[in-house]
Amino acid sequence: MLADEITADLRAIKADTLVKAQSSGKRTTRGLTSKGISYGSITANPNGSVDTSRVTGVNPDLRVRPFFAQGGTISIREFLVGAAKAEMGMEAVDPGLSTASAGGTFTTPAGMELDGTIDQIEAPPTADETVDPDGDGVKNEMPQSLVDFMEFYLLNYFNPAHYEQTSLTENGRSVFMATGCGKCHIPDLQIDRDRRVANIETSFDLVNGIFNALFATATPAFATQDDGSGYPLLKVPALNSFLVEDIFTDFKRHDLGPNFYERNYDGTYQREFMTRPLWGVGSTSPYGHDGRSINLKEVILRHGGEAQAARNAFAKLSVSSERNLFDFLNALVLFPPDDTASNLDPGNQNAAGFPQVGHGSIKLTVLFNDPSDLE
Repeated sequence: MLADEITADLRAIKADTLVKAQSSGKRTTRGLTSKGISYGSITANPNGSVDTSRVTGVNPDLRVRPFFAQGGTISIREFLVGAAKAEMGMEAVDPGLSTASAGGTFTTPAGMELDGTIDQIEAPPTADETVDPDGDGVKNEMPQSLVDFMEFYLLNYFNPAHYEQTSLTENGRSVFMATGCGKCHIPDLQIDRDRRVANIETSFDLVNGIFNALFATATPAFATQDDGSGYPLLKVPALNSFLVEDIFTDFKRHDLGPNFYERNYDGTYQREFMTRPLWGVGSTSPYGHDGRSINLKEVILRHGGEAQAARNAFAKLSVSSERNLFDFLNALVLFPPDDTASNLDPGNQNAAGFPQVGHGSIKLTVLFNDPSDLE
C-alpha cells in the first residue's frame, strides 16, 4: 500500500511538471518527494520529453517495486503467483493478472489496481483452468479463488511485535537515529487509504501474555455496506489513514558498497538493493538480503557506499551505546499468531492440557463472524 501510494505521488509530480513545462515553454525541474522521502528530481521539457537522469532509488517509470531484494515486483499478487510456481511448482490460474500483463487493467479483490497500460505486470502461468502449461497432467493446480485468499491473507497479516520496552531500548532507538541509520530506515510512514480490514498491535505483557509474554490487540478496520442482495451486509475496508510504526524503510534502492554486490547469471553485478524493513529484525537472523551475515553487528559493519557514514558512526560507538542499540533492535520481533494470547482469544493457563491448549491465539474470524448471520 505504501509503495503504491508513493508511486502515485511521484507520477502526479511528473504529470504536473510536464504541464508546467508545456504551458510556460521552459524546462521545468521538480523534486520527487513522497511521504518525506526524496527520490531525486525530474526535468520536463516543453516538447513533452522528460529527463529522468536525476531520479534515484526507483526506476525511471517512477514505480516503486517493494518485493524482492532488488525491488523487482509491484504487487503481492504477482509475488505470490510467481513464488507458487518458482518455489513450489504450482501453476496459478489468474485471468485478471493475465489481463493486466497483456496491457489491460485489473483491480484485485484485495483492492490493488494493476494497470498494464502504465506498468509492466508479470504474467501468471495461465488464465485458463482447463489447460496444463507444465504438462505434468494436473490442471488448475492453484485456482484463482486460492490466489484471492492468499492475497487477502498476506495483505492483512500481523505487524511484528514490540517486545519489552525499557530505558535501554529507548536509548538504543536514540542511538539508531543519531548514527544516521534512520535516514534510510525511516521509522514510521503514513498510509492514506488502508485497504486492510483489521489491525493487530502486539506488545510485551507479562500479565496477559501467557505463553510468550506477548499480547495482541485486534481492532476492526472495516465498514459495512448493504448491496441490496438481501444477504448479510458486506464487510469492506474502511480506507482510513493509518500510521505504520516501526517499519524502518524508505522503499528505495541504494548502493551499499561491494560487500553487498551480487553477481548475476550473465556476469553483471546487482549493485542496488531495497532498504530492508526492520520489522521483526530481532528474530530473523541471519541477516542481509543473501543471509551472509550471522548477527546484527556483522551486517551493520558490512554496510558501505551510501551508508558508509552511518556504518562508521556505528563503529565508533561506545560499548554501552552499542549494547543499547542491539537491545532496541532485538526488541523488534516476529511472533507465532497461533500461540499468542489476544483480546480475541485471551487463553486460560488453568485449562487442562496447558500449554498445548489454553495459551491463547489470534483468531481474526471473531471480528467478522456473527452467529446470527446466515453466512
